[in-house]
Amino acid sequence: MEEARLPQVFTIGTLPATIAEQLAAITTGYTPDSEHELQEPSYYDYPVLKAPVWRWEIIWYFFFGGLAAGCYVIASIAALFGSREDRPVARAGYYLSILSVLPCPILLIKDLGRPDRFLHMLRIFKVKSPMSMGTWSLISFSFFSGVTAVIQAARDGILGRWWGSRLLAALPQRFLAIPGSALGVFLGGYTGVLLTATSIPLWSRSKVLGAIFISSAVSTSSALISLVLRLTHTPAQALHKLERLEWVALLVEMAGLFAFLRGTGRAARPLVGTGPTEHGRTFWSFVAGTGLILPWLLQTLSLLVGRSAKSRSGKGIVISLLVLIGGYFLRRTMIEAGHTSSTDARTTLWNAKR
Repeated sequence: MEEARLPQVFTIGTLPATIAEQLAAITTGYTPDSEHELQEPSYYDYPVLKAPVWRWEIIWYFFFGGLAAGCYVIASIAALFGSREDRPVARAGYYLSILSVLPCPILLIKDLGRPDRFLHMLRIFKVKSPMSMGTWSLISFSFFSGVTAVIQAARDGILGRWWGSRLLAALPQRFLAIPGSALGVFLGGYTGVLLTATSIPLWSRSKVLGAIFISSAVSTSSALISLVLRLTHTPAQALHKLERLEWVALLVEMAGLFAFLRGTGRAARPLVGTGPTEHGRTFWSFVAGTGLILPWLLQTLSLLVGRSAKSRSGKGIVISLLVLIGGYFLRRTMIEAGHTSSTDARTTLWNAKR
């Protein structure tokens, strides 16, 4: 009997099921009542909704899109309002933005199955369609990100010293950064809005997913820029503001996730529960614990008592990696839990009544 129960209680690398269940009950304010729920009406327990067809391509698309948007916005803030010591942040941010956005069209086209489907999406422009707006925002943002990165490369001497490079270096990068940043904010948050616009109970119950994805884009992007600057031995002065920005973004993201779980309640079970098809142990271990709480605590200690530049750099690399892991698993568990949510007929009908 005990051996049969072990797989349900423990999963390698994740929290014990009992702890995860307690966290789920506290954050959602909901405790499962199987006896009562089985009495709720349903159509022979058949799913009411068609399961989403999104796979690993969309998970990585959401992740890279958030990185591209966040890196561009952070770089633009450093370029527009920063001092001389913030130039490495702007330079790294613009380069990382274009590198992150390059896989996005490929992943989106692969998810659609045929390239012509992507082209068909460009034939129309529908303001009320998150999918249409997202496609156009990706195309538009990619243009601004690419042009800004080329200007930065020309100014850094990467393109050589010929007349074309000098012409590119003279272009108004700061002027382009303003509309590019607006598109970046939209790209970073529209993925959450896209999920909210569906009928999946987990995604549609709360309206804060867009804000969560924006804060996650900022936290993961500041972590990525910080990681690259530390690996290239950039002076510590350029990293102080990034550390504070990352600390604030993680705090906002944690508050947003708590508001999301509290507002979603019963419909959040596929994300935070520990049932056979639920993803709670992965969520609590790799999103809440590894990706949010632990790096936020480490960043707090680093900002308060970190003195040694060498030890601060090593701790900063660890923090950045933890935040990036958490950002990926946030999107992965959210998508995978949405598949589970779509098959719960009783919760779907319960959600439709409210």
